[in-house]
Amino acid sequence: MKLKSLLVAAIGLTTIAQVRAEDAVLDLLVRKGIINQREANQVREQLDTENAQTVELYTKTKVAGWIDEMKWSSDFRLRGELFDNSDQGSAANAQNDRWRFRYRLRLGIETKFKEYATVGVRIVSGGEDPVSTNQTLSDSFSRKEFRIDLAYLTIQPPGWDWISVSAGKIKNPVWQPAFSSPMQYDGDVTPEGIAEKIVFKFGPDQRHKLFANFGQFLLEEAGADANDPYLLEFQAGLEASFGRTPKNPVLKATLAGGYSMTHGLGLLGVVTSEQPGTTNVTAIANGFQSTSPNRGNSTSLANIAGARTYLADFRELTGRGELVWTPREQPFLGTPCAFTLSGEYIQNLAGTYETLTGAESATAPDQTEGYSGQIAFGAIKKKGEWQVAYQYKYLEADATWDAVTDSDWGLGGTDRKGHIMKASYNVQDWWQLSATLFLTEKISARGSSAGAHRTRGTAGEDLLRLQLDTVVKF
Repeated sequence: MKLKSLLVAAIGLTTIAQVRAEDAVLDLLVRKGIINQREANQVREQLDTENAQTVELYTKTKVAGWIDEMKWSSDFRLRGELFDNSDQGSAANAQNDRWRFRYRLRLGIETKFKEYATVGVRIVSGGEDPVSTNQTLSDSFSRKEFRIDLAYLTIQPPGWDWISVSAGKIKNPVWQPAFSSPMQYDGDVTPEGIAEKIVFKFGPDQRHKLFANFGQFLLEEAGADANDPYLLEFQAGLEASFGRTPKNPVLKATLAGGYSMTHGLGLLGVVTSEQPGTTNVTAIANGFQSTSPNRGNSTSLANIAGARTYLADFRELTGRGELVWTPREQPFLGTPCAFTLSGEYIQNLAGTYETLTGAESATAPDQTEGYSGQIAFGAIKKKGEWQVAYQYKYLEADATWDAVTDSDWGLGGTDRKGHIMKASYNVQDWWQLSATLFLTEKISARGSSAGAHRTRGTAGEDLLRLQLDTVVKF
């Protein structure tokens, strides 16, 4: 609102300058005897009225119309990250421990320029990776990148407050529990395409709602010689609140089920990567390729031009739930007395998958299941509030598409099981500290040789990953 005040002040100063010029002209006319003082005063009164109306008009229409509806969002995160690789790799190919330092900067704006139309834009640090907006400190003080992370238009038809349609590079419409490590989509994923959201509120104080989310996302623009691969999302759910007020219930429960499917993913070439920072980009004959590294999914051993491709499309069923219980309104040691229980199950129903020996198999799918559960206490919205959380996660190699799932889980991607522990504290409303510990181990032996996929290590090998973050919002 400071910008609005400055604009109004500028308009006022312009008007004052105009009034002074008008007074000088009127005084000159009186001195020359062209008009008398009474006539000059009448003209001044009329001009004062017109100038006041001009300021009011600009204040209400020219300024308020777009400034009042503008919402800014910005944050900056610094991260120190440790990889403890003591149990990774063979004696002949041991992996060294690693420290790296990263930052994330996000600058966004959203404005409702019409009653039914909203435009949003956000730029972020980082490169092309769809699951990370982090930028590593490296390369002898080199300049770092900024990318478009969001660029969308949302339409909510007048009188139809229960439906909205978004298009462009959009916020992910799929609802997921507030996991420390999401199952299907990394929190940084911003799909490209069209999404529809439907919400019906009902019950006392409209405190319950039925919702449905749909997405039609393009994965690659293949050109004239091939069909574009795409991803479709379908999700429906219920949110219900009980006790106290709708904004501060005793119990809030959310349940959702969904189905997602890819089409043409088998034509998509992949970037193979043994570990972060090293890539072996392979070309594919039809001319298009994913920019994301292969992080666990089965891929072909060899294809035309020697390139790797995904073996099949994904057909994923998901079930998700979250329960927030706030037994009392009074805080506990400075934080809201809120217990959060959340869980998710995912099953990939389709595809041809690679066996442990590296041969392709058309029999029953293998390594296609995932599940996770988390318990948390507290909240982190205001100064002095804190939260602790524990999550267990089991995600087999082909349970979900590895290019968009959590990049912090193990080395990112799938084919891992283990524990996540997180603690966060708000030093100020705008300043947060947190520590997250990942203790994971590889599930399968696939990928330990030249076949299958490129998730490092063999079954049972451990990886400890620690993240220390400080985040400021401004």
